[in-house]
Amino acid sequence: MDLRALESRLENWAAAQRSMGSSRPDIGSIEGRYRKHSAEASSDPRIDMDDAKLVNEAWKRCLPLEKDILRMHYVWRAHSSFICRRLRLKQGKGHTHVWEFAIAHAQRAIAIRIAVEERVEESTV
Repeated sequence: MDLRALESRLENWAAAQRSMGSSRPDIGSIEGRYRKHSAEASSDPRIDMDDAKLVNEAWKRCLPLEKDILRMHYVWRAHSSFICRRLRLKQGKGHTHVWEFAIAHAQRAIAIRIAVEERVEESTV
């Protein structure tokens, strides 16, 4: 999968996640529990909800570390130093390759899972 196409799909997924808030009622902010999720998400014409759902299904099948990296980087828009600190990855001078490897690994993992989800979707249609 082309990295630019993957980036745009992940950004679309992240925008859908941010617009919908948490899908689980037991997590998230108090504000997120009372927000009208479906109306907000469907009112933004820039978000492709069908593709976001497909990417989300692929994200669910990722390993926990991959899921955390993708969520923090795309949905939370967190800085790499924050993500590394939170996930206890080495950071600082001489360790930038650790972050680059982690994000590349997570992107590759979700790209593979998206391809699988697309094949499953095609076979059911």
